[in-house]
Amino acid sequence: MGNALSKISMIAEAFFGGFYFSITRGLFIPMLAYSGYPVRDISLVLIPTALGGILVSSIVYKDPKFFESEFKRLMISSHVLERFMWFLLPFLLSSPSLLSLAYMLANISAALTGILIGAAVYSMFSGDEVIEVSIHRSAASSLSSLLGSLVMTYVSAIYEAPSSYYLLYLTALLVGLSGSLLLMMTPIPRSISEPRSSVVEEVRIRSGTALLILSLMFAGSNMLGISWSPLLRELGAPVYVTVALTITGNVGGILGSYIWRGYKAYIIAMLLNSLLTAAIPFITLPTYHIAVSLLTSLTFLGVNLLGMHIFSEVNERIGRIRASAYLVSSNYIGLLAASLISIFPQSSFQNLILAGSIKLLSTVIALLTIQEAAIVPAKRAYEISKLIYSTSLLGYSFTLQASRELLKTFISALALTTLLLMLYILYRVAIALTGV
Repeated sequence: MGNALSKISMIAEAFFGGFYFSITRGLFIPMLAYSGYPVRDISLVLIPTALGGILVSSIVYKDPKFFESEFKRLMISSHVLERFMWFLLPFLLSSPSLLSLAYMLANISAALTGILIGAAVYSMFSGDEVIEVSIHRSAASSLSSLLGSLVMTYVSAIYEAPSSYYLLYLTALLVGLSGSLLLMMTPIPRSISEPRSSVVEEVRIRSGTALLILSLMFAGSNMLGISWSPLLRELGAPVYVTVALTITGNVGGILGSYIWRGYKAYIIAMLLNSLLTAAIPFITLPTYHIAVSLLTSLTFLGVNLLGMHIFSEVNERIGRIRASAYLVSSNYIGLLAASLISIFPQSSFQNLILAGSIKLLSTVIALLTIQEAAIVPAKRAYEISKLIYSTSLLGYSFTLQASRELLKTFISALALTTLLLMLYILYRVAIALTGV
């Protein structure tokens, strides 16, 4: 009975989170695009966020002990903080630098929340239960995201910006905090204990290869998110058409949660998603994009389930927090790659073609390395995985070092700015007191 209640609680949390996520994330890029931000500026807003998410995931992965003793308390604190940080974003549209900073902090807290929520699922359930709960959480999230999208579309059509942005983000905050309250009442372990033994090579290679596959798919997905709204704007589509993409996307998410089963099905979904993404720039009628959104979301669920399936199998070997950190970091690595590529001056059309190509590359790697569905013998698939893992590890190490250097630079700049501001305030106070 207790286990059933835990499942219901975690699924209900995903329901509240889906509504909140649908509005805060679904509206963010269109909000920037229709506020006059070009693709390059949107990318510049995203880069510090991606680096911050990668850094947080790496810190959690390398030293999960800090989160073990106060696991539930830290998870709920991060859950609440994330929702308040996202609420601030529409109020900072006039200042790209402040918006980028707030967006980075919001995503850092979101990264930590995602890692701890994933670890909670791995801690509370085992084996097939993890997949079952994940499927139901995904469906519940998509269903509430659909409701959130309907609200978002209605408010966007009735109210002018930025009033519509303020109202929607406030609504998302209140619903999101309902999920936080539910987590407080859920029997999540107050503390957890992770394995201390070293990870065997086979598990490291499988996890690392999965990280690369997911990162490439998320890179393509984020490039799609960055470029789709500007493309629709170029086609003359009104803002409610852009928002309506989220509605059909969530319908696809609900259906996709129950369609894809097993590794072969996951890779078929990846292939279909890659081809659909590459086809988007050739569709010139804005209303057709609404239907395509349903299909891309339906097929992308296979990607999410692939990651969840792999890490549900290895979490006992590498630790629940670390397995969850792998999953979350793949999204931020993908976001970083998409942002860096989108900085270079190129059209939305070119970006979308490139997004489809990156997703197709990920699918090819999956076909060569996921032993359960590989088109080559299992032994050969492992050898290819080992080669790819060794190569991609170098790139990840470089990215991590860049994240650390950026964070040091950011802290130094923030300290200097604070010092100058204090000196200026003291100067103004001295002027006022002396009457000069």
